[in-house]
Amino acid sequence: MSETLKTPVEVKMTTNIRQQGEKDQVNLEAKGELYKKNNFTYVNFKEELDEIGEVSTVLKVGEQEITVIRSGSVAMRQLYQYGEITEGSYETPYGKLITEAETDQVAVMWSDSGKTGRIQFGYDLTLQGSAAGRYDVTISIEEET
Repeated sequence: MSETLKTPVEVKMTTNIRQQGEKDQVNLEAKGELYKKNNFTYVNFKEELDEIGEVSTVLKVGEQEITVIRSGSVAMRQLYQYGEITEGSYETPYGKLITEAETDQVAVMWSDSGKTGRIQFGYDLTLQGSAAGRYDVTISIEEET
């Protein structure tokens, strides 16, 4: 069994959120690692959330789907698959919520080296059966030089 080669990367993620007529933007920059396994590309990184603590995030990227897995002070697992409604979960110290994402946009572009890329996906989120807004996410991944 060969060792999976991990490439150091810089991750920049922008999430545009629309909820009840309000607009918000969340930006994140982190250092992480990229590796390939079983026809998927994985990107993992850690982020520090104000007043909550450290969260580890793994992006599992396929051609028409992205799974976001977060663990630590927040636990979340959600599959975003083009044209599908997928169920997930979001867990905080205050409890666990069931989520549903209706994904209508998935675009995954990688450089020839496969170590630099851009991922975009958009979805409508439902939290415990109630509409929670529109989310448009752009993730840039750059190989560290």
